[in-house]
Amino acid sequence: KSVSAAEQQLWKKSFSCFEKGIHNFESIDDATNAALLLCNTGRLMRICAQAHCGAGDEFKREFSPEEGLYYNKAVDYYLKALRSLGTRDIHPAVWDSVNWELSTTYFTMATLQQDYAPLSRKAQEQIEKEVSEAMMKSLKYCDVDSVSARQPLCQYRAATIHHRLASMYHSCLRNQVGDEHLRKQHRVLADLHYSKAVKLFQLLKDAPCELLRVQLERVAFAEFQMTSQNSNVGKLKTLSGALDIMVRTKHAFQLIRKELVEEFDQPKSDETTPAAESSPSLNREEVVKLLSIFESRLSFLLLQSIKLLSSTKKKTSSNIEEDVVLKTNKQIYSQLLRATANKNATLLERIDLLIHLLDQLARGSGGAIQ
Repeated sequence: KSVSAAEQQLWKKSFSCFEKGIHNFESIDDATNAALLLCNTGRLMRICAQAHCGAGDEFKREFSPEEGLYYNKAVDYYLKALRSLGTRDIHPAVWDSVNWELSTTYFTMATLQQDYAPLSRKAQEQIEKEVSEAMMKSLKYCDVDSVSARQPLCQYRAATIHHRLASMYHSCLRNQVGDEHLRKQHRVLADLHYSKAVKLFQLLKDAPCELLRVQLERVAFAEFQMTSQNSNVGKLKTLSGALDIMVRTKHAFQLIRKELVEEFDQPKSDETTPAAESSPSLNREEVVKLLSIFESRLSFLLLQSIKLLSSTKKKTSSNIEEDVVLKTNKQIYSQLLRATANKNATLLERIDLLIHLLDQLARGSGGAIQ
């Protein structure tokens, strides 16, 4: 979209005022206020970047050179603000705020490049490299460890960054042929970032859907790896790992269950309470969608496991551990089939059953295939 002359004039005036203010504060060695104005100039550059976003058609939109230019200018001003402060000790609140804004700018740049890849002027590999670099810089300035009001936000952002990077490397692996070294590298990176995303989402009490989505992607990643495996032993090991991921999603389902029960227990009569005052409610549509995918993948993995274990049993002498796993998986698969056939089950009933089945799976798998 085009930027009007009036907008540009306002930016110039605003920029000029910030510059004068920065110069005046620097002349009296007021590092904190100089840093605040540098931070505000960075924000002005981000407003300019947003105004230069590509054409209105979402399907054809690409991250434009002008957007990149202004986001990079914003980064420069935030870095100048940090240099002005020197250390966190000068003014911890301002230092933390500048770091957060810097992390946000890198994250926005990376996200826009990933979602609106400028493929008409850059190679896919170059875009992936730039996205990865910007995401890692965003992580650098995102403090997940310090206890503060912003800590959950930082943890959520860091988890989202790791999830996005894992998805990107997963996609690279799916679309790549040839270079085995690069494939191995992407496999390792996808696995690493999926693990980090899960650890961070598990720290949060209000992101069960995100946690569930990451775990389902990890399962899809395992399924994809299984397609290139030839031996039954290798496939069983991958299947065992995928089912273990399924078991670990129990925490996400418990959080979803807790929210559903709380929603159900809320008094219906009190209609005077504004919606804004209640805690953010679950996106039921999203939960139903993820739950259906989960049931389908669990069913698929159990069936593959049953087939492979039955086939192995015919060929080799009896293995007690594998016999236990086979028996458990058959029982769980049978219960799951009956449950998914019942179209009258409520959302809460479906979740309760899954938690029960995941408990059974955890008890019965007892490390059969390591």
